[in-house]
Amino acid sequence: MQIFLFLALLISIVIVLFAVQNAALVTVTFLSFHFEGSLAFILVVVFALGVLAGMLMTVPSFWRKSVALREQRRKVKQLEESAAMKASSPSQGKKEADTHY
Repeated sequence: MQIFLFLALLISIVIVLFAVQNAALVTVTFLSFHFEGSLAFILVVVFALGVLAGMLMTVPSFWRKSVALREQRRKVKQLEESAAMKASSPSQGKKEADTHY
């Protein structure tokens, strides 16, 4: 746990140093929009938008895996119930055991 706290502190220090050293104002133009802000702020916003876009691209895969997992859990529950019913009926289990020999 302490290593994570140390890494968070280190990353925070690096971000602050980056922001202080890149405080120059820059203008970003996209289509007809113009935005003026510090270079550090613009880079952080663009990075955050990239992270958001990456997360949104993983949603379909996550959704498919979630549906498959739900289906597998349903099958396991059915099989467990089936096994419990067979185990609770000893005469059925004995007949099956006798036929294997």
